[in-house]
Amino acid sequence: MIMKVDVLVVGLGPAGASTLKNLTKIAGKDLSILGIDKRERPGFPVQCGEFMPSPEEMAILTPDVPDALNFYTFESKYISSRTNRISFHSPMGKIIQTPFEGYTLHRGAWNEDLLISAEKAGAQIWRSARAVNKVKNSVWISREGSTPEPIKAQVIVGADGARSRIARWTGLSEKRNTEHFVYAKQHVMTNIDSPDYDPTDIQMFFGENYAPGAYAWVIPKNGNTANVGVGLRTPMTKGKITVSKALENFTSEHPFVSELLQSATIDSTIGGLVPVGLPLKKTVDEQSNTLLVGDSACQVVSSVGGGIPTSMVAGSIVAESIHNYLTGNGSLLDYQTKWKEQMMTMFTRAYKLRRLFDKISSGRDSQVQWYLNRLKSSDVNAVVHCRVPLKVTLAFPFIKYLNAFLN
Repeated sequence: MIMKVDVLVVGLGPAGASTLKNLTKIAGKDLSILGIDKRERPGFPVQCGEFMPSPEEMAILTPDVPDALNFYTFESKYISSRTNRISFHSPMGKIIQTPFEGYTLHRGAWNEDLLISAEKAGAQIWRSARAVNKVKNSVWISREGSTPEPIKAQVIVGADGARSRIARWTGLSEKRNTEHFVYAKQHVMTNIDSPDYDPTDIQMFFGENYAPGAYAWVIPKNGNTANVGVGLRTPMTKGKITVSKALENFTSEHPFVSELLQSATIDSTIGGLVPVGLPLKKTVDEQSNTLLVGDSACQVVSSVGGGIPTSMVAGSIVAESIHNYLTGNGSLLDYQTKWKEQMMTMFTRAYKLRRLFDKISSGRDSQVQWYLNRLKSSDVNAVVHCRVPLKVTLAFPFIKYLNAFLN
């Protein structure tokens, strides 16, 4: 007999877990809800830098999110450390600092507690369960390598990441080249003992030997621990460097970072793929009642690769839209309309910034250095708020001539 549920959520990272939590909060036990994840412990290992802008900063970035200050507030038990500044390090060592409030999360614990709360409210969760096929509104699921069994759902939510199978099987995925993806790798490093280590400072680094087409980072966690990682886009590497080699270069050869981490040890290492294009044009398929959230929908701030807050917003909107649809009070397309109303301006600005950086740098440290030498703290503050600095806007028509001159 085919198992039937009202809602099936595939993938239980931040987007899927937020969807489950919000849906059970709205519907209680009135709907049959099943969430599945291929991992035995969804949300682990944590595959991101765990940084979250403060509610005040997010209210600036997403002014159309209702009650933003409360929406983006985390309980203190999920906050690993608080930061108040971002430092941009140019390839040649110039540092530009700007105020920016935020915190590093215990993201895994937060993710896990969302699922525990959803289970207590009536949702079923299958761990070590993998979606292996989808036809219309049925998904075949293999649990711990067992023979796949079909699950028929009135609504399916794809929250299965940047390589979303649900998006591909449904026909919602778009053909995108490697320019639109960042390959990232990160160490969690402990025992950092350096006078240059500031646990209130997020540090971002640019350089073709460490992060071609993206950036590298040191994000403080609790105590003398930090997330230390690199991201790169393969077209910018010109085949000269892998993400593993870039991380090795960054931690052992970067003049500032190698000194900072001289006494540090590696606690763990993770890697992942981050979409850095615009969100998918379509995130709802009405024929099969399938919706995409989070990385599956490319709902990521492409200038920095941030996806936790956007997954929270998408998870809240999709839950409300599904409940309204199943109770006869709305359309699933309301989800697409609402997330665009609340976040598309930020996504578009971030993508414009990312494309502008590509034009400015062309993968060359000398060009990045020349432009960063002309930026001030106020300019960098505009960038972290997804705005193009005025002086860059004015210079934009002349960038190709400036680049030719610099080369």
